Amino acid sequence: MTERADPSRAGFRAGRLVGVVTAVLVVVSLLRVQGSFVGRLESIARFTGFGLDGPISVYFYLYAAGAALGRYALSYVLGALIGVVYDWLDRPSVVVLAGLTLLVGVADGVVAVVDTRDTLVGVAYVLAWLL
Repeated sequence: MTERADPSRAGFRAGRLVGVVTAVLVVVSLLRVQGSFVGRLESIARFTGFGLDGPISVYFYLYAAGAALGRYALSYVLGALIGVVYDWLDRPSVVVLAGLTLLVGVADGVVAVVDTRDTLVGVAYVLAWLL
């Protein structure tokens, strides 16, 4: 007896791969602006009167780790959803699957461009989805 392949499982696997790639991208893009990020955080802490315990750079690394974890989780779930939609559409052609993935990738890339103000980062996000 053959078991039918589960598209959502394939989507989870693809989502994990995209999650790892985009997590690396978010950390790299954050490391590029680490100095200004820490400077702004110090200014906010002084302005509001909050006494931050320990070096400010620790908060940056916590933020970067949280952003990477969030990117991984988002990609994991979106990958599974793409697989489910693909199955729901009764397994259309690969062109439809590529179109769904490209749609998600372009939306993700646009958000990345707005966030980082760097078109290359956005293109990298789109390419990550098209792996």
